Amino acid sequence: MKLSLVFKLVLGILVVSITTYGTSAFFIFQLKPLLAPDMKEWVYVSGVLVLGVLWTGILGWIAAQLIIRPLLRLTRVVDSVAEGNLSVTIPAYRSKDEIGTLHHSFQVMLDNLKRMISEVSESINVTDRSVDTLDAAIKQAAGQIETISVTIDRMADGASIQADSAQKMLAAAEQSAKTAQGISSEARHAIQLTETMVSTIADSAARLRSLVDGMLHISEAGEKTLEIVRNLEHQANEIGQISMLVGHIADQTHLLALNASIEASHAGEHGQGFAVVAHHIRKLAADSASAVEQINQLVKQMQEQTLTVVDETDKQAQLIRRETATGESARVVLDEVIASVNEAAGAMHSIVEHITSQTEQINSTFEMAKQIADTAFSISDGSSRVAHAAQEQTAIMQEISASSELLRDEAVGLKRKTVVFKL
Repeated sequence: MKLSLVFKLVLGILVVSITTYGTSAFFIFQLKPLLAPDMKEWVYVSGVLVLGVLWTGILGWIAAQLIIRPLLRLTRVVDSVAEGNLSVTIPAYRSKDEIGTLHHSFQVMLDNLKRMISEVSESINVTDRSVDTLDAAIKQAAGQIETISVTIDRMADGASIQADSAQKMLAAAEQSAKTAQGISSEARHAIQLTETMVSTIADSAARLRSLVDGMLHISEAGEKTLEIVRNLEHQANEIGQISMLVGHIADQTHLLALNASIEASHAGEHGQGFAVVAHHIRKLAADSASAVEQINQLVKQMQEQTLTVVDETDKQAQLIRRETATGESARVVLDEVIASVNEAAGAMHSIVEHITSQTEQINSTFEMAKQIADTAFSISDGSSRVAHAAQEQTAIMQEISASSELLRDEAVGLKRKTVVFKL
């Protein structure tokens, strides 16, 4: 049965009152004749009432002690808990009144407080260990990011240098391509000049053969000697002009070959084959110039002999035979010149083919250099972005490290506050 504290107080007061009043009445009405028959009644009654009051006070004090004793024990336990001693034991109280409810509630509160402090302490320890692990990981990650950042900065610098080099290489390749195209154009023009020279020399050869045939006809038709000699003189002048043209073409060919040799030397290893071809061209041009010189000498001799024929008609037959022999020699020499020029033309075709091939390779190199330059610029830009991102990551890591240190300080402060509790 659950008895409340109020009920117990009322019941105690009622018991004390009944006991006090009953005892007082018993002493007044029953024991007076036996204890104090001669005492005045009001004195006796007053004395009994005073004793009743004293008795009531004593019984009330005893009852109060019985009621507040559990509260005093609980108060001492509460004071110990307030001082941080959670290892105290709450005294048993079996009554189910308000004091018993207070005992039970405080016991539940103490158990919850113990569990909470224990969990907080464990959480603080876990937090401390986690902060240590996090701090070590952050420092390691920050060091790695710093290393990566330095490496990326170096990569960015290298990519920038590579981009500059690629740009210079691109400009050089572009200039080489333009130079190669110019050389190819000049070589084609030289081929045209050579073909023109071959055609002119072939025409000269035909005229020389015609001259030889004319000399033979002179021996059969003396009356036409003077006219034929004049024609011969005229043709000799034309041959001289043609020879001068051929010599000029040979000189130009020699200059072109010399320029080609210079460009080949600038090309280094890739221009060695071209240099050999240019050397052959110079040699052929020199041979052509030598042949032209011989032709000029022959033409000069023909002119002198023609004048001699005009002046000395009587020596016509002898001169005709000699000029016929000279014409045959000139024809042979001219055939050799034609062969040399044809060989030079073939060499020029070969040069053009080589130059065309080199031009294609240079154009291909130019395209590759352009791709390399674009790639280098992309790498440089990407490296700069990655370096900026690495710097941002380093800043974030520093902020996380600062936050972890703040968390550590908070955990240490909380631990100092919970260490006062004794579980």
